[in-house]
Amino acid sequence: MEFAVPILSAAVGSAVSSAVPKLGRVIAKLVGKTKIDATFINDELRLIKDITRHNTPVVSNEWIAQLRRLAYEIEDCIDCFEVKKTNPEEFAEEIARLKTKSEETRQRLLDYIQIHRGLQKLAVTSSAQDQGQQVIAPAAAFEVLVPNELQELVGKQGEDWLNNLNCLLYFCMFPHDHHVRRNPLIRKWLAEGLVRGEDDAVKYLKAFIDGKIINTTAKSNNGMMKRCQPPDEILRFIYQQSSATNFMLFCDDMAKLEAESARRLSLHPNEKALDDMNLPDFPHLHTLAVFHASANPDIYGAMLEFGNYEVLRVLDLKQCAPLSKGHLLAICKLLLLKYLSFQGGTDRLPSEIGKLAWLETLDMRGSETVTVHEEVLMMPRLKHLLGKFQLSRTDTIFWTVWDWKTTKVGKFLKQKSVLQTLSGFVTGDRRGFPQLMILMRKLRKVKIWCERNASEANLGDISSAITKFVRDGIQEPGRSLSISFQERSGQFLNNLQVQGALTSLKLHGNLSEFPQFVARLSGVEELCLSSTALTWNVILAELSKLSILKYLKLVEDNLGPVEILPEHLRSLERLCLVCEPNPDITINADALPGLVSLHIICQDLGVVPGTPGMEIKHMTNLQEVGLHSQVDVAIKQGWENAAEAHPNKPNVGTAILC
Repeated sequence: MEFAVPILSAAVGSAVSSAVPKLGRVIAKLVGKTKIDATFINDELRLIKDITRHNTPVVSNEWIAQLRRLAYEIEDCIDCFEVKKTNPEEFAEEIARLKTKSEETRQRLLDYIQIHRGLQKLAVTSSAQDQGQQVIAPAAAFEVLVPNELQELVGKQGEDWLNNLNCLLYFCMFPHDHHVRRNPLIRKWLAEGLVRGEDDAVKYLKAFIDGKIINTTAKSNNGMMKRCQPPDEILRFIYQQSSATNFMLFCDDMAKLEAESARRLSLHPNEKALDDMNLPDFPHLHTLAVFHASANPDIYGAMLEFGNYEVLRVLDLKQCAPLSKGHLLAICKLLLLKYLSFQGGTDRLPSEIGKLAWLETLDMRGSETVTVHEEVLMMPRLKHLLGKFQLSRTDTIFWTVWDWKTTKVGKFLKQKSVLQTLSGFVTGDRRGFPQLMILMRKLRKVKIWCERNASEANLGDISSAITKFVRDGIQEPGRSLSISFQERSGQFLNNLQVQGALTSLKLHGNLSEFPQFVARLSGVEELCLSSTALTWNVILAELSKLSILKYLKLVEDNLGPVEILPEHLRSLERLCLVCEPNPDITINADALPGLVSLHIICQDLGVVPGTPGMEIKHMTNLQEVGLHSQVDVAIKQGWENAAEAHPNKPNVGTAILC
């Protein structure tokens, strides 16, 4: 009972709390009877939350589901009004209906609690007289399902993170063997309104990791969790609680779909289930995620009717079949959509996508180059644009007549844009993104592909944009820049005369020399060089100027001999070398004393620790070693033996090249 009550209390509280802030905001804008009705609903929700908090042990999962449905209806009502899907008269009618429903719900909840407590007293008295036994309350029954990790976290941290238990339940969206990506997960939580902001999302995710509620399965370059997965016991708990409270429906061969009450739906059926599946309409769906578990994902195309999901907030089709033009146009009418992810099926987005005024994330990574119209860049809430994009020529045809900075899109980007991540855009012979980037006032992360046909004018504008981006990084740290270039298109980097700050820099493509501007950057903690054709000696000479470098990744085939001496790279914490063939790598004693992670992804690696030229005993912080999946068995065994003899006993495993 000790741990069941706070966990169940969190489930009850989260069922209604999401609607209260929205009601507060909309009440301030209303007048007359509608304002009175909305205020009444707000008071009723607060009363319901207070009642459930003081009577948690007798509140059943069915009541949690009912309270969630009421809160979702209120949210949908407000959101539809704010995007003008409903007019003021329709909104007033719906608010009046919800006023009656909230009052009736509160009264029925009180009646239920009173009856249940009366029956419980009677049962306890009767049982004590007859057998000396006690009836188990709902929370006590709930405790049987609570894994030890959750119990420990409640004991250590109290109920703070439990205020967003929904974040944990969201993991049931994914198939059992799926490795969940950190950033998309956070963006989905935000789109669903499960957290108030990104800082809260990061805090809850950290609590899950620290409490071993979820496990890290892959790390990013800076050592932070990149992919994760709940342990089996936690996942069973998540599925049980989601099923009991109708948090999410996940369709497999055992699932029974209840369209009217469904708010979240995850599709990952097997082939047999796909053959027999007939999806009903889901008029109140907030999240739809599709994971292909079939050899023929195209069957989804005929099953999914996006026009029926009018209040959808999250649409994840990354693993679905390519979308048709009809599907895209239907998606463009989902005005409440905040998160959209898909790939393939089109090389051009319709201008109608600009109607998605609430969209925060558009993720088309994995697609070939996609042409977009300026409407994409003028979506007022768009924060993350992910993929490989270029601007339509029709939007730049008059730029020779008018200054592009004074165009409609130029003014919007300079004054109103909230775009933070542009990852990324193509620079070739057409104008568009190379000119507009300099106007994007809130950019923090940029990826650029410079193609072999990149014009001198475009490369000049890119240079100006990068100069401003880096210079602004002095006042706004945490910026990331990635540039990929073909043939001689990367030579413009040699002419950059820029001083400023970047946290992360990634360069991919042939370079005749190490770009001099890198040495003038401050704050560089992460550097990745790939296919540059630069030798280790050339790279090392410049790395000595990066005094706080923490992560270095080199993906090169012609590094030459790599020798790391004690005076080299003293600040480095993570090193990843990807090189073939026949690498000549030497790490001397006392070199890299602060190293936490060492990845040497070389199939022909022929050296092990403890032999001349390779020492790791002095690396007192070392936690992991990553090797090539096909490295010689004897070499891998040698590294495992060295790790076993190391004071930290670092994990030796197969490195995954991210």
